[in-house]
Amino acid sequence: MKKSIFLLTLVGFLATQAYATPTSPRKAKAPKVALEKQLANYISFPDALTPIQRAGVVVIQFRVNADSELCQLAVFSQNEQINASLTKQLTGKKLAGYSSDATELHTVRLRFQPE
Repeated sequence: MKKSIFLLTLVGFLATQAYATPTSPRKAKAPKVALEKQLANYISFPDALTPIQRAGVVVIQFRVNADSELCQLAVFSQNEQINASLTKQLTGKKLAGYSSDATELHTVRLRFQPE
């Protein structure tokens, strides 16, 4: 009798745990599109691409510090002029709506189109 009561209690406990949902708060991440739009507001078409009137894609990695500013910025392209220009344009710029978790590395692809 004791075994059956114990087993019934155990089954009931496991059944309630199967339908339980955790209530831990989650940080809402801003969508990547919003991040790309904010960055696009800070930069202009690189001078290195102007003479050839060619479109280009550049990958940027960075972290956001406690003041919501871009830090540890790295620009990945094969043209050093583009790297230097984008680094200069983006260093110290603020991003609205992003947490100050400096351990999170953001990677963004920017597409440049000639006008």
